[in-house]
Amino acid sequence: MNENLAGEPPHVLAVTADPTVAQQLPDQLGQEFQVTVVQTANAALATLEETSDVQCVVSDHELPEVDGISLLEAVRVQHPNFPFIIFTGEGSEAVASRAIHARVTDYLITDRFDNQWDRVTELIKQAIEFHRAQSNLADIEVRLQEILQALPDGVVILQDDSIESANQEARDILGIGDTVDLVGWSLDDVIPADDTFSEDNLSAISNGELYIDRVEVDSLGTSPNSAVELTTARIKWGQAPAVLLIIEDISPRKTSERALARANEQLRVLNRVTRHDIRNDMSVIVGWSEELAPHLDDEGQAMLDRIQKTAQNVIDLTITVRDFIEALGTDRHPELESTAVCEVLDAEVAKCQSMYPEATFRVDDEFPDISVQADDLLSSVFRNILNNAVQHNHNDNPVIEVRCRATDETIRISIADDGPGIPEDQKDSIFGRGQDGLEDPAAGLGLYLVDQLVDSYSGEIWVEDNEPAGSVFVVELNRVHDG
Repeated sequence: MNENLAGEPPHVLAVTADPTVAQQLPDQLGQEFQVTVVQTANAALATLEETSDVQCVVSDHELPEVDGISLLEAVRVQHPNFPFIIFTGEGSEAVASRAIHARVTDYLITDRFDNQWDRVTELIKQAIEFHRAQSNLADIEVRLQEILQALPDGVVILQDDSIESANQEARDILGIGDTVDLVGWSLDDVIPADDTFSEDNLSAISNGELYIDRVEVDSLGTSPNSAVELTTARIKWGQAPAVLLIIEDISPRKTSERALARANEQLRVLNRVTRHDIRNDMSVIVGWSEELAPHLDDEGQAMLDRIQKTAQNVIDLTITVRDFIEALGTDRHPELESTAVCEVLDAEVAKCQSMYPEATFRVDDEFPDISVQADDLLSSVFRNILNNAVQHNHNDNPVIEVRCRATDETIRISIADDGPGIPEDQKDSIFGRGQDGLEDPAAGLGLYLVDQLVDSYSGEIWVEDNEPAGSVFVVELNRVHDG
């Protein structure tokens, strides 16, 4: 029943023993409906049993064997909401009362109106449309319940301070058996207020005062060893306001977080100890190499210079690793403050020049007094770019040019070298921006750190070609104006 093919007129079953009405029904309704006429209640019930696409019954009250209302009562046993219209010449109050009691869809007395067939047609259309809407709503509710049951988190629907629905996951988290009917229970019946979950929390959820909020608690009374996260949202349920409560068991996540925190702490200690030992050993190498210098000829001196430069590179790497761990090793939310960018740059140029005396640094005569939003790791940005410009330069006497150019909104720092340059297809990958990240052969830890730090300052960094040879690293940061 109700499986009418799309595009075909609705199928109406007419039940009447009156030959005149039996003839009139197809003639009058045939333009709008597919009409089947039977003469008895038993024939009508058999037709409904055998035919799946009937969408409405129009029945006379006066029928052989049993009357139309008895037919209505029989139909209602199997199909409580099926469209059923009494269209009869017997219009007593007693008949009307029986029909209403049997939940007739509509009741119309024949020959009372001049346009009665138009009225019958309209009543049938309305009855079919209303029933179709009810069926769709029922289907939606069934599908919604199936979706709720399939969700991995606990879901509870609250309406007027009481539970309207709860899926199996919610029952498992709350420790409530399958046989318990939760409908009508209040929230504090299943989540008792305690030290970790206050009555204010319960009240806020039940009243829908929290549009979207998360409350993390250590337990839910019946599950003392669980940690859960509650998420609430205002919704409509059955066309009425309701509160959606999602209960997520985060105990596995908490266990993983604790294990990860322990591992991170162990790695931080290992990193600190390892960097300390490496720097100490490198300092010993540098110290002894300085003692060795007077005892070497020119060829040995050249080899010693390479050893000292390598040792210094290792020390620089430990500093970069330290900055990397500080910047990225934890869930870092930098506290930015107004920072005199050119003072930081000037200091790092001076340090780099002292470490690499063979390099020539050409800088602006006077850096502008400009501030940007940054933190103390801004020095690592310039240190890594400057060191990179010298260390990857194959010239015996590298030349590094440093300039600052300001606009009303930004300051642009350019650090140019006369080295081998960077191929066009590597100008992003050197920062670890490609699909492989730091695993890209062109990527470097220092430049990856620089890119991440500049991004945290809401700035930009890119590489341009230098003329006639080399590269220009450009850092652009937003200015901070006094006041």
